[in-house]
Amino acid sequence: MQAKTTLKAPAPGAVKGLLYSAVALSTLAALIHLFVTPEHFGEWWGYGTFMLAAFVAQVSFAGGLLVWPGWKLLLLAGGIGNLAIIGMWAVSRTVGIPLGPETGEVEGIGALDLVCTASEATLVVVLVVLLNLYRRGRVARTQGR
Repeated sequence: MQAKTTLKAPAPGAVKGLLYSAVALSTLAALIHLFVTPEHFGEWWGYGTFMLAAFVAQVSFAGGLLVWPGWKLLLLAGGIGNLAIIGMWAVSRTVGIPLGPETGEVEGIGALDLVCTASEATLVVVLVVLLNLYRRGRVARTQGR
C-alpha cells in the first residue's frame, strides 16, 4: 500500500516574500544599469541605449509585479529578459563585445557587474519558483497581492 502525500500550499507570507524579493532584485539591477548609463553613452550611443533600455525594462517589470503578481506571462517575460541580459554580459566578458566600435573587445569584470548579474540570476530563480507555484495551482492568483 502506498502512502498518500499531500502537498500543502505555501504560506501567503512566503509568496509575498518571493514577490517582494523579485521586485527588489529587479529594481537593484535596474538602478545599476541606470548608474552606468552615462559611462556607456560616453563609449557609444548604442551601449548607452542598451543600458537605458535595460533600466526601463527592469524597473517596469518590478512595477508590473506589484500590479499583476500572478500574471504568468509577465513572470515568464521577466525571466527570459533577464536571462538575455545575463547572456549579453557573459558574451561581452568572454568572447567580446558583439557590436559597436569596440566589437570583439573583452570587457573586464567589476564588482558592480557581479552584483548586477547576481541579482538578475537570483531574480530568474525566484521567478521560476513563482511560475512553478502558480502553474501547479499551489497558490491562488490573488494570494500574491
